[in-house]
Amino acid sequence: MNFRNPLFDGKRGVAGDLAYAEFIEKVDADNAALLAEQFCRGLHGVRGRTYKPMSGFHLYPTSGTSDDYAFSRHLVDPEKGKILAFTVEWGTIFQPLWPEMEQIVLDVDAGLVQFCLAAL
Repeated sequence: MNFRNPLFDGKRGVAGDLAYAEFIEKVDADNAALLAEQFCRGLHGVRGRTYKPMSGFHLYPTSGTSDDYAFSRHLVDPEKGKILAFTVEWGTIFQPLWPEMEQIVLDVDAGLVQFCLAAL
């Protein structure tokens, strides 16, 4: 199944739906999960905060976002490079005050470094 199948227009985005699911090769799903886990591992090392990796759908349902677009380019045109795209949400409120945000920046920086090391 993939997003270009017009038979599913207007029917996508239902949690637990077994008739439709966005297409991703198992190796890509496994690599994305590994990288997300590594990001969370790196982040945890700073202040012991635990971030839970999950699909964007389970964070809050979206479709057609920049990460969807970045990943799907190679499906539409095999000449385009494959991009495993990610969304990162942080903090417990929409816009943390600077003292907390400063700590979050350190958390996320460490997560990104661990992510990059895992991607090598």
